[in-house]
Amino acid sequence: MKYRIYLLFSLLTFALFCAGCGSSVYVSNDDTTQKDDKYSDTDLKIMASKMYESIIERLNVLRNGQTKPPVIAFLNITNKTSEFINTSEIADKLQIQLIKAGALRFVDRQRLKDLTAQFDLSASGLMNPETAKKAGKVLGNDYFLVGDLSSINKSDRSSSLTFYRLSLRLVDAETSEIVWADESEIKKEKSKNFLDW
Repeated sequence: MKYRIYLLFSLLTFALFCAGCGSSVYVSNDDTTQKDDKYSDTDLKIMASKMYESIIERLNVLRNGQTKPPVIAFLNITNKTSEFINTSEIADKLQIQLIKAGALRFVDRQRLKDLTAQFDLSASGLMNPETAKKAGKVLGNDYFLVGDLSSINKSDRSSSLTFYRLSLRLVDAETSEIVWADESEIKKEKSKNFLDW
């Protein structure tokens, strides 16, 4: 009898141990990450690519025959969602794509952070035109790039729906005129199981 209890206990312990063991594997960066309805690396890639294509299309008009690409000061993308999302990753992804294409030149983001407070440049894109003009001269940029990431969440007993919207604006450093603006939107739905109710 004791032997059977010991054997049963050993088998149960082994089964719990095996059930608790996880594994990890490498996955391709091109694979879609869809675990839930929260913001993911796939969303970052989709949104950055859409904005890249839109900016490239508009640059042909903005360059007006100039051989040297314009200089951009990428201020910030403000996170207006209820989640923690590192919006610097979106900015970095977009900046790298534009630099690789040779389409734009950028002010170093660390230098920009240091000078943002000095010139009281608002990350939200609300800038005093005179201050922006002075900052543009010091930084050597032609344009400021600013944006917002927002979300709307809806949920009921059986599903949840999350809508993400990234909007970017390119502001002329000399005139404070918005010379380009675009948005990228993603909608994600998650079905809830019985335990989520």
